[in-house]
Amino acid sequence: MRYWLTYTLFIFPFISFAQNKLITGSVVVDEGNDYISSVSGARIENLTSESKTYTSPSGYYSIQANVGDTILFEADFLIPRKIVINQNIYNKGFLQAHLDIETIELSGATIGKGPLQPKYHTDNKTDLYDKMGLDQRLRDLEPKRDIAKFKPMDVLNPVRLIGHMNGFYREQRRVRNYETKLSLVQEVKHYYPTDFYTNQLQIPEYKIEEFLYYVNARYPLQEKVLSRQFGTIMIDLESYAKDYLNELNQNKNQ
Repeated sequence: MRYWLTYTLFIFPFISFAQNKLITGSVVVDEGNDYISSVSGARIENLTSESKTYTSPSGYYSIQANVGDTILFEADFLIPRKIVINQNIYNKGFLQAHLDIETIELSGATIGKGPLQPKYHTDNKTDLYDKMGLDQRLRDLEPKRDIAKFKPMDVLNPVRLIGHMNGFYREQRRVRNYETKLSLVQEVKHYYPTDFYTNQLQIPEYKIEEFLYYVNARYPLQEKVLSRQFGTIMIDLESYAKDYLNELNQNKNQ
């Protein structure tokens, strides 16, 4: 009896550890107007096991977790969020966390068309505009371009205000979106050997990336990659290769 009790106590930690699973996913923030951007450098912590990690430049992460574990997601200027790993998430092995932008409120101040508290209006906001040599009347302008991403607190930051007015932040989001797609394409490209593309799919080597961008525009590639379904991706790439090559040949004949 003592032997079995000792044996059970010895193997129990290993059984518990074996139940852990690598959960992959991404952290994103909804910026409005149906635009979702990835969050790089976000901190992810399994509060149950106390393991920690951070999202990659493309917003992806991986962390060990078990059913019932609580995962904390947090990043600068975003509202932290806790998600409990249920059986469905555990089975999928994939979790995308949506974070909201943190709202900063100033006591006694109304941001927007209403008046600001006199001291703050004179000492801070006016001083910022004076230091940058900006006309104080800019404070009353309502930016029309990129307005979907404009936030009330941006009126206190002339640099961000100008960025919204001249489309700078829209261009930044385009760059981030491009980098996310590039990272995704590169991961798929290097997961399979070059021979798979050139011999099995008959894709010219210099056309591999173009082919993967073609697939990404027509297929939930990011979802499959994050859930590590590379077997499914490989099968589906074969069918898309036929369509891609047909279009490629048609363009050559025109």
